[in-house]
Amino acid sequence: MDNSMNSTSTLYGYPIPEGVPVLKDFRVRVRIPNQEWVELGTYRAKIDMHDVREASVAYFDFCGQVECEVTALRESVRSVEIRPRSSSVDFTREGDVIRFFLDRPAMLSVEINGDRFHNLHLFAENPLKAEKEDKNGEQNGDQNEVCSCEGGGQNSGIIVVEPGENELDLESILEKAARTGGRRVVRLQPGLHRLKENRCSLPSDATVIICGGAVVMGSFLVYNKNNITITGRGMIYLGHVKKETYLRGADISSSENIVLEGVTIMNPAHYSVHLGNSRNVQIRNIKAFSCEGWSDGIDMMACQNILIENVFLRNSDDCIAIYGGRFKYPGNTRNVTVRGAVLWADVAHPTMIGVHGDADKGGSIIENISFEEIDILEHHEPQDDYLGCMTINAGDDNTVRNISYRNIRVEQFERGKLLDIQVKWNKKYNDVPGKQIENIMFENVDYSGSGEHTSEIRGLDEDRRVKGVRIRNLTVRGVHVQKPEDGNLHIGEYADDITFE
Repeated sequence: MDNSMNSTSTLYGYPIPEGVPVLKDFRVRVRIPNQEWVELGTYRAKIDMHDVREASVAYFDFCGQVECEVTALRESVRSVEIRPRSSSVDFTREGDVIRFFLDRPAMLSVEINGDRFHNLHLFAENPLKAEKEDKNGEQNGDQNEVCSCEGGGQNSGIIVVEPGENELDLESILEKAARTGGRRVVRLQPGLHRLKENRCSLPSDATVIICGGAVVMGSFLVYNKNNITITGRGMIYLGHVKKETYLRGADISSSENIVLEGVTIMNPAHYSVHLGNSRNVQIRNIKAFSCEGWSDGIDMMACQNILIENVFLRNSDDCIAIYGGRFKYPGNTRNVTVRGAVLWADVAHPTMIGVHGDADKGGSIIENISFEEIDILEHHEPQDDYLGCMTINAGDDNTVRNISYRNIRVEQFERGKLLDIQVKWNKKYNDVPGKQIENIMFENVDYSGSGEHTSEIRGLDEDRRVKGVRIRNLTVRGVHVQKPEDGNLHIGEYADDITFE
């Protein structure tokens, strides 16, 4: 780890382990102003299942102020854009070199000559407490040797795992710690860690710290467990597994009190994060990239009390999908908060609510969902039945109610709608149509793009209606929308009490 600091600023950069795919489209350097540059490696992220391409990913931690330098190596620079536009990053350019300063965390896309598919994703974040605690007393061992820490320091009792060539049986390590009265806390040191059989089932009361510069090849499974934390600035990498494994970055089922924090999830075979029949889950500050069919970002089924905060999701299916019951997860979904997200749907919806539910039991209730402070950078879907940056499609006899979207910024997207609020019957996925959508709020939504398909609000029939949609301060291409035609919006049949302010 390279570490530079002065009296007000701190900077941490992390080398990429040998054996992890990298890309050489950019040279990225960062520094505390007037100090030495720290060069960052750039990971390879495969993106967009329609036409799989390779983009760059780099990250670092800092406090105070930092100067960033990005040099384009793939092609000569004619134009530069740094998104989200709401980040308001001012930059200078000299030839192929772009420089800018940051004084707060940012999740950025640096795009050269309008190319959004070979761009640089740059994540500048505050250090995580779990990574930067005092390390007094740690004992480092040989490759793949597990060492219990003794003596002073806050990390006393943490199991430290060094990288190595052999497969890591992390599950056995955690179980052994519990049997011997030790703490179930593991720190995976910088370097490459290959999980045994590409997966690890975590026990209850366990903490896994994936340090910055650590890459874990494999999936974390949390089944019928409680009180688990997966944290750190490192990476969960699944680009080496076959699609038919359907391995996810984190698979959380029938569990409670779970925290997933800080990590990057790279190219899983299925969802980046799956939640089923789980409660009290916090997902904070994760970054995820995918390029397979059905490789959604975060999907949840019959869950309650979920927080998703400060995430960056670039996925080849829905970025965030919220359902009722599905598969082996019966029930309702309630109390979900999504705030501070950057969503990039190379395929399908940035946000989706309501398609799946317990049709055989009279449907599910999906309620009390809020999206706040969201930047949508892309929405591209070739199929007309799956359009919408902000989509509620109630199916399977579901009732969807009490949903809010506040402070949403939508940039130019390739193909889709801004809104799609429908009770409908998608016979590919639903045994029966949805039941009802009610009490929906859109407030302070801004769309700066053009060429979108017409947004839709409609019910299905007299008994399956949309009721109560309040649209306050919706701006489309600089126009304050006060009637449907101002915002390329169609109000269809069986839609009641639709208001504009």
